Amino acid sequence: MKSKNSEHILQDSRKRDAKAINSLKNRTVVTIKDDTQVSFSSDNAIVAYHLDKVMTDILSSIANKLKVTISWADCVTDLIAFPAFMNIVNPLKLTEKEMDEVFQWFSFLEETGDPKGLCILFTSVPTFKIPAKVKKYIIKTPEIIDGDYLKLKILNKRTSAARHKNQHRSYDRKIFRILSILKVLKTQKVMHIEDMCNDFNVCPKTIKRDIDLLNALGEIIEYDKVKKGYVLLMEDGAYSQHL
Repeated sequence: MKSKNSEHILQDSRKRDAKAINSLKNRTVVTIKDDTQVSFSSDNAIVAYHLDKVMTDILSSIANKLKVTISWADCVTDLIAFPAFMNIVNPLKLTEKEMDEVFQWFSFLEETGDPKGLCILFTSVPTFKIPAKVKKYIIKTPEIIDGDYLKLKILNKRTSAARHKNQHRSYDRKIFRILSILKVLKTQKVMHIEDMCNDFNVCPKTIKRDIDLLNALGEIIEYDKVKKGYVLLMEDGAYSQHL
């Protein structure tokens, strides 16, 4: 696969399946970066496959104006191997075997909880049958796809992808913060809100809401006036002796 905008160069065809599998793992496995949980995604790239010259010219012009990277796929596996917020595909050039492969990848991503990373716009109405569970990820093809329509869809999907990624980052930070609070309570026996505010750059109300959530989940966390901080108690009211 090559990108006209950023000259992406992928490995040879013998390594494409391995790259696709690794990409799937990266999309669905959360990693730690600078103490923050992040996930693999792209909100500024499109993968295009088998487009005719007219559509290629239209897409290139739009991408240039919107500063979107286009990666031109030369095999169907590239639709998965390269992260993107939209795949634009000419269905007339796809074999039945290729479409089955794409739908299998989509099904896998849906089962592993990454449905927002799925989107295909066909440049014409497909002649093959689309599985019911995949249809919701296929943008309805109009009778004519012109520049205005394509630009609107790209803007909408890019905005949606960016919003989804930001939401995930927010959720990941909250989860990481809550787990850190619980770890401090169990290992240091006392947790001071000021320390957590400094560590995570949040206000005291945010930490107190995290404590309320932990209490709602069954932990017993109370403020200790002597220690001037929060402590983790067991059900009988004694201090937790967790390591």
